[in-house]
Amino acid sequence: MTKSAATMGAMCLIALAAGCAGIAPVSGTVVRAVAPRNAEAAITNYFDATERSVDADRTLAIGTPVRGACPMDGSAGGYVGWVVPVEHRTRNRDSSVVTITSYFFWFSDDAIRGITRRIEICP
Repeated sequence: MTKSAATMGAMCLIALAAGCAGIAPVSGTVVRAVAPRNAEAAITNYFDATERSVDADRTLAIGTPVRGACPMDGSAGGYVGWVVPVEHRTRNRDSSVVTITSYFFWFSDDAIRGITRRIEICP
């Protein structure tokens, strides 16, 4: 197993554990958003729009959406969404160093509601 595959596997396990942890809803019921259908396109578009220039050597390892534990409506209520783990890989100019940065994209239905570097932090 390569280092990046092991890292992505670990990120997925963490995301799954966070999704199973759940939250204590105020109203007694948890309303779960629909899983994002176009998460890969939305995440790719986000990086294309926010990077200064499109890096030809950029690679995005986009994980599978898993149930998140963070409220997505801005309150402490029971409306929760989904989280998608992403590894952003780039090479420097001489291609000798690969930089891997992990992100967690938080979705409510098909909309990105937040981006964090750690899964423990809600957007």
